[in-house]
Amino acid sequence: MDQHFHPIINQHLKKLFEERDWNGLQTYLDSLSHSHFRTAGYLLGERLLTSVPAEDFWTVVQRLILWQPKAFTVTLAKAATPRLAAGTLSIHDTGLHQLAQALQSDKHVLDREKLLLQWLPTMREPAVMEELFNMFGLQEPRRRVEFLMQTDTPVAAFVLLRSLRFEEHDREYLTSVCRQLVRRAATLSHSANRTDSLGFNLASLFRTFFDLPDIRGTFSLTIQPYELSRIDTDFEVFQRLITRV
Repeated sequence: MDQHFHPIINQHLKKLFEERDWNGLQTYLDSLSHSHFRTAGYLLGERLLTSVPAEDFWTVVQRLILWQPKAFTVTLAKAATPRLAAGTLSIHDTGLHQLAQALQSDKHVLDREKLLLQWLPTMREPAVMEELFNMFGLQEPRRRVEFLMQTDTPVAAFVLLRSLRFEEHDREYLTSVCRQLVRRAATLSHSANRTDSLGFNLASLFRTFFDLPDIRGTFSLTIQPYELSRIDTDFEVFQRLITRV
């Protein structure tokens, strides 16, 4: 089993952080054995990066992901997640913008995807989620849809609706997305033994909003035409409708 704590490694890393010696950090990590390297990764993500200033956090994250992306991308993405949710990190941080810029090359496509999938569920405002997409170079609606279909939050559902507005001309594509929502909701209901009301409600909403007669099924959410006003421009209106029992 991987060792998540080692007192000597922890002490050495703490000293490097206190001195803000990031070159020394990389040199030290490079000197460790494979098992101790993994332990150091856990210590960084679970202890040392949990409370450092945002500037230091993003400096370390950028250095390590660019140096060893396979070893650090997921670990450091997870380290940022609770801090983004708590507000001790922000997508407005200069360091995050610098990280996104540094990962723009094709060789970092997977790294950008891993970061987005980890961080999108923490976004509490549609505009912030859209800004995160823009920051990582995902302006194309269908690419956004791929990520949003894996993010089960009301904010993601709202941004999904807004993204699909750009695809209103392709009813086959819209129908396919709607069917995926139904399948996802049905699978979750079966495997987790709980009703995915958000997924079913969203499928019902899309069926009505985009007028998709091929989407059949019994949905608990019934929507009147007059209720469709402003649902793609006002998140509060959308959320009240989509979470209605």
